[in-house]
Parts: sequence; structure tokens; C-alpha cells
Amino acid sequence: MLYCEIGRILNHILNIASYAMDVGAMTPMLWAFEHREHLMEFCERVCGARMHMNYYRVGGVARDMPAGLAEDIMKWAESYPDFIDDMEGLLTENRIFKQRTVDIAKVSAEQAFDWGFTGPNLRASGVAWDLRKSQPYDAYAKMDFDIPVGKNGDCYDRYRVRVEEMRQSLRIIEQAIKQLPAGPVKADVPQLIRPPAGEAYSHIEAPKGERAFYVITDNSIAPYRCHIRPTSLMNLSALKEMVVGWKLADLIIIFGSIDICLGEVDR
Repeated sequence: MLYCEIGRILNHILNIASYAMDVGAMTPMLWAFEHREHLMEFCERVCGARMHMNYYRVGGVARDMPAGLAEDIMKWAESYPDFIDDMEGLLTENRIFKQRTVDIAKVSAEQAFDWGFTGPNLRASGVAWDLRKSQPYDAYAKMDFDIPVGKNGDCYDRYRVRVEEMRQSLRIIEQAIKQLPAGPVKADVPQLIRPPAGEAYSHIEAPKGERAFYVITDNSIAPYRCHIRPTSLMNLSALKEMVVGWKLADLIIIFGSIDICLGEVDR
């Protein structure tokens, strides 16, 4: 869960910073990517990989966190709100930024449901749906955090929701570190698992929305059939409807507000 929230912040940093640059502000990108480096260093220290973490296992994680890493993450988490404040000082009430995002590509709650939106895009349209709250998994039921929602479902609200989600992720990170349990880091399970024949659906609240897996098994060690619900596919499929009637300059802003898929993955 700790690294899920680090991944959420990594994803939102990329989205917001790239989005701001598309709108015409370069400084947030320069500031934000310094923090991305810190976060990717944390990932590298725990598993050896910066972006694609090979860390989670059935019943736990691959290995315990290195000594001192939890303290370093906590120190970073305590300083990160200052960056969010600085970034918002550049963007949130900036007249030019608001002129280019407010009332652009508004999506109603009904449209968001029709298009299969989840995650920040759905919440920006006023729907307080988050799997971490509605169907808690991992240790999210023990965490105290809020679900940010927008009112207008426009490009500006999609930005504001992601900004506030980073603040909420920091709350979760701090609570998770303070509540880290002692003992084994993973369950003693066989390396090869042979599930009974049947079907199962499981999902998580990934940074861009609901990431899900539907699996059919036939009692072998590999699934008979597996379907993955990717978040970016659902988001980008709505572009056809959202861009109608807007100028070329607006199309880039709309794209950035619903999804940035430039080499970043949902964790």
C-alpha cells in the first residue's frame, strides 16, 4: 500500500507537470521532476527498479525494506506539501491557466458513467467513488483519508482533483509508515499455485482509475483466459466525444487533463 501511494504521486506528478507545460507553464515540470527522482530512488532502493517495481508477491512483498528507507520516505513526505503549495501558487489561481482550463471539455456525471470513467476523471465530475473507500483492500480500511471531488467536470477540476489526491496520498504514506507491522514480509505459499476451476474478478484504485483483472481458471497453473481492464484505454476512448467543437490548442489541454500515458504505468 505504501508503494501504491508513492506510485500514485509519481503518476500525478507526471500528469500535472506535463499538463501544465501543455497549457504553457514550464516551471512546474522542472520543479516536479526533482521530486519524481526522489520517489524513483525510493523504488530502486526497495526492489532495484526505478519505474516498474518488481516488489509485490502473493501474500506480501519480495523482501523487507532496507534499513533507513522508511525514515527517508517520511522525511520526504513531510517536505512535499511545500512543493504542492509552490506549484499551486503558480497554477491554481493563475489567470492564464484558468482561462485555458475552466469550462473546457466539461463531463457530466452521467457522461462519465457512460464512457466508463473511473479514478480522478470520474471524481472530477462530482462522483465520490474510490475503491480504496468503497471496497477497501490491503490496509486502506485502517487509513484516514478523504476523497476529493470536483463540481464541473472540466479540465480545471481534473487538475484540482489530482492535486488534492497527492495531499491525501501523503496522509496515507505517513500513516502506513507509522503502522508498519513487524514480522514476516510475505506468506509461506507455494511458488506455483494451482487455483480451482472457476472465474474471478479483482480490481484496485490505480492512479488513473480502476485497474482490474478478470481471470478464468481450469485448475492448471496458468489462467485459461485473462482479461485486463486498462485505465488509459477507457479514458482515451472518450476523447472522440470530448474534443468535438474545440480548437486544436484545446485538444492538447483536454488530452492532458484526462490521461498522460508517456511511459508511466499504473502501480
